[in-house]
Amino acid sequence: MSDLSDIADGDPRRLRGLHDSLNRLTDSPEPELREMARAVLHSEITLRTAALSGAYAPALGDAFNAFWTYYSQLSSEERSELEASAYTDFPASEQHPST
Repeated sequence: MSDLSDIADGDPRRLRGLHDSLNRLTDSPEPELREMARAVLHSEITLRTAALSGAYAPALGDAFNAFWTYYSQLSSEERSELEASAYTDFPASEQHPST
């Protein structure tokens, strides 16, 4: 099992979400995030190793903190809408996994 598949716990919806997120990061304005995403997608480093790496952990932490600040300021309705929108690009068979 690949690192990403292991992180996604074998759930194809989560795995696709990880791949999509990494693909978006390849266009990040942050050079560390671009480099890390490309390295993970090309199997040069695992996501777990990247997250713990001194080279990438600060940029990942900053990105997560920015997201968490944004997310924590949303109303519960806005959070629900954001979460629901995360599944709109997936086929119906992947939108509501049984796990």
